[in-house]
Amino acid sequence: MISSLRSRQLISGFGVIMVGIVMLGAMLYWFSLSYKIEQKQNELKEISYDVLGFLNFNVGNGRFEILPDADMQANAKKMIGDHKLDDVTQNHFAYVLDANTGKVVWSASTLSKPNDLVEDDYYLRFNLEKKQAGSFEPDFAKLHPLPPQNSARLEDDPLIKQMYNQQYVLAIQTFSQPNFGLYQFVVGVAIADIEKEMQDMRQKFAVLFFLSAVLVLIAQLALSFWVVAPIKEFEKEVKSIEAGEKETIEDNYPEELLPVKNALNGLLSYEKGQKQRYKDTLDDLAHSIKTPLTAMQHQLDQLHRDAAEHDPYVGIAINVFEKQIERIREIIGHQLRRAMVTNQGAMILSQPIRPVLFRLRETLQKVYRDKPFEIRITADEYAKCRMDAEDMMELFGNLLNNACRFCQDIVEVSAHQDNNMLVIDIDDDGLGFPIDNPSKLLQRGVREDSKSDGQGIGMAVSTEIVSAIGGKIELLVSPYVGARVRIHLPV
Repeated sequence: MISSLRSRQLISGFGVIMVGIVMLGAMLYWFSLSYKIEQKQNELKEISYDVLGFLNFNVGNGRFEILPDADMQANAKKMIGDHKLDDVTQNHFAYVLDANTGKVVWSASTLSKPNDLVEDDYYLRFNLEKKQAGSFEPDFAKLHPLPPQNSARLEDDPLIKQMYNQQYVLAIQTFSQPNFGLYQFVVGVAIADIEKEMQDMRQKFAVLFFLSAVLVLIAQLALSFWVVAPIKEFEKEVKSIEAGEKETIEDNYPEELLPVKNALNGLLSYEKGQKQRYKDTLDDLAHSIKTPLTAMQHQLDQLHRDAAEHDPYVGIAINVFEKQIERIREIIGHQLRRAMVTNQGAMILSQPIRPVLFRLRETLQKVYRDKPFEIRITADEYAKCRMDAEDMMELFGNLLNNACRFCQDIVEVSAHQDNNMLVIDIDDDGLGFPIDNPSKLLQRGVREDSKSDGQGIGMAVSTEIVSAIGGKIELLVSPYVGARVRIHLPV
C-alpha cells in the first residue's frame, strides 16, 4: 500500500488523465476513420449511379453494354477514365457479376466486350453476401480480396501482391433480370491511402501522448505541492507544539483539515487540564502526607534522645523506623514522578538516547567501581525515541542497573530502527533470565534474585513507562549467553 498522500494523488491524477487522453485519442481515431470510410462510400455511391446511367442490359443477347450512341459511348469512356475504372491495377474498379455463376459479365476495364475478357484472375473477387434485388441504394462492405486461382502471380508480381494484401471499400447493388437471374454490380476502391493517413495519425498521436504525459506529470507535480502544502504547514505546527513553542494549532486550513485541527486542539486542551489536575492533586497529597511524617520523625527524635541511651533495643527500633520513614518518602517521591509519566498520544519531542546512556554509564561505573566490567554503548547519534527525559532516565537507569548488578564482564547497549519503532537491546553476560516464564519478572514485586536489595518493582516500573508511550519490553537471551532486554519505543 502506498503510504504517501502525495504519491497517491500523483498516481491517481496522472492515471485518470492518461486514461482520459487515451480514450479521447481512440475515439478521435475511430471517428476519423469512420468519417473517411463514409466519404469513400459516398464517393462510390455517386460513381455507381454515374456508371449505371450509361449501362444497359440487352435482353436480346443477355449482355450488359454501354448504350449504342456515339455521344453516350464517348461520355461513358470519359467518365470511366476520370474515375480510373478502366484499369483494376489503379485500385479502382467496377464490374457486374452473375450471382449464380460468379463470372464477370461486364467490366468497366473492357468496356462491354464479354467475349474478349481477359483471364479471370485479372479481377479482384470478394466474398460477397448474396441478397435478393431490392432497394436501388447500394450496400457497403469493407473486405480483403479472395486469393487468386493462380497463386504464383502473388510471388511473381509485387504489384499484384500489394493489390491482394490491401483492403477495399465496396458499393454493391443487386438487381434481377427476368429469365436471366440475379446480377451484382460492384464498384470498389482501395483504402490504402486511408490506412496510410491513419498510420500517420497513430504516429502523431503517440508523440502527442508522450508530450502530454510529460506536461501532465509536470502539472501534477506542481499541483501536488499546492495540494499537500497545507498538510506540510499542519505538520510544522504540530512539531512546534512538540517542541513547546506553541500550545495549540492556530493557522487557518482547508475545510478537510478543520475536523483534525479541532480534535487535536481539544485533545491538547484536555491533556493540559488533566496534567494540571494531576499536579494539583499530587501536590495536595504530598502536602497532606508531609505533616504526619514530620510528626512521626519528631517523635522518633524525641525517643532517640530520651530512651535510646538507656535501652539499646529501643535505639535499634528507632533506626528501623527512621529508615522506613525515609523509604516512605522515597516511594512517595517516586510515585509522584510515576504519575506524571507521559501517556500515549501526548506531544513529546523525539530525542536522542546516547546522552542519557553516557550519563548513566558514568554513574554506574562509580556505583560498581569495585566490580571489573565494561559498559559498551554502540547506539549512534541518530537513535532517537519519543519519550519524556525523566522517564527515559528512569527506564534506562533501572535496566542498566540490573544488567550491571548481574553481569560478569560486559554490558552492551545497541539500537536500530524498525519501521516507526526504535529497538534497543541491553545485553549482559550474567546468568540470564529463568527458562520457564521469564515474563513474570515484568510483574510488580517479582525479583529473580531474592537476596538482593530492592522492592522488585524496577522491571514493572520500566514496563509501565514503556507501555504508557505505546512500546513494549521483551526478555530474551543475549549473544553473551546472558540476559537481553529488548525495548521497542516509538520514534
